[in-house]
Amino acid sequence: MYIKELGEFGLIERIQEGCLVDPKRVVKGIGDDAAVLPYHPGYFLLVSTDMLIEGVHFTCDTATPWEIGYKAAAVNVSDIAAMGGVPEEIVVSIGLPAQLEVKFVDELYRGIKECCRTFGINIVGGDTVASPRAIVINITILGKVETEKILYRCTARPGDLILVTGDLGGSAAGLDLLLNPRPLDAGLTTELKKRHLRPQPRVREVRVALQDPGLTAADDISDGLATEIREVAKASNVGAVIYAEKIPLSPGLEEAAKVYGKSPLEYALFGGEDFELLWTCRPEAAERISREVEKICNTPVTIIGEILPREEGLNLVYEGRKIPLPEGGYNHFKL
Repeated sequence: MYIKELGEFGLIERIQEGCLVDPKRVVKGIGDDAAVLPYHPGYFLLVSTDMLIEGVHFTCDTATPWEIGYKAAAVNVSDIAAMGGVPEEIVVSIGLPAQLEVKFVDELYRGIKECCRTFGINIVGGDTVASPRAIVINITILGKVETEKILYRCTARPGDLILVTGDLGGSAAGLDLLLNPRPLDAGLTTELKKRHLRPQPRVREVRVALQDPGLTAADDISDGLATEIREVAKASNVGAVIYAEKIPLSPGLEEAAKVYGKSPLEYALFGGEDFELLWTCRPEAAERISREVEKICNTPVTIIGEILPREEGLNLVYEGRKIPLPEGGYNHFKL
């Protein structure tokens, strides 16, 4: 069997078997946006890592070194936000072709540092090695969260409502515009490209939302809304229904979708890399959370569905019809 046949999630499950030598040292291991370890009294330590590879996650033809660096840091910050935490430190390891100009590396780190300044993060170490072909950037991030406020994927309950921050689909449309430019309003093109290249992790938003005890589970939308719903449902052993007409679409997404012959809903469900947050909460808390986050952070929060008992499965209500939630989303080893 080859890796491409096993698939990303099958590979993760295979790796997970027998990982822990001493489970007492780990609160929560593989299976969430970050590992959870014991820390100071009243807090957990959060640890996450993400790797970006030239030609897979970015190209130097479509992104500046600053944008590559900023995004490399931001995607890690989003993992900490998904757990309800506050990012604190990162270590940066990079593989660089020997012929790369030094000014590229300077700009790359300028982008990383800008993201770190925004969220109060220290760069505390890392490694630099030669890479024979492609640029490789791997960042490991440390954060903390109060023990009583931590959010997992596995704690959604039937009756919970499903919420998302911000809007969806803009990043995937921006990627299409970067890779395959087509005529579109210049201002809209710039904005959609920015959505892909400069994601805004929702740290402040989750910290505001956590003031309400009704928040129950969370995930960040990195691989597409449909994939994240499946992850939460699988981890929590529940079903779900999503109302297509309630999914908040990025401004200009319909115009971009027409140009590329796609559906705006396709972008929102399967596009990925929006780095918004998916939350579940008790029904009585939904409006309170939405109101407070928008009031304090100026970020809209939209109710898009409901958590159901497992036997009801995963469904999408589209144009008045209930259909099984289509499979899709980003998969690193997709055939």
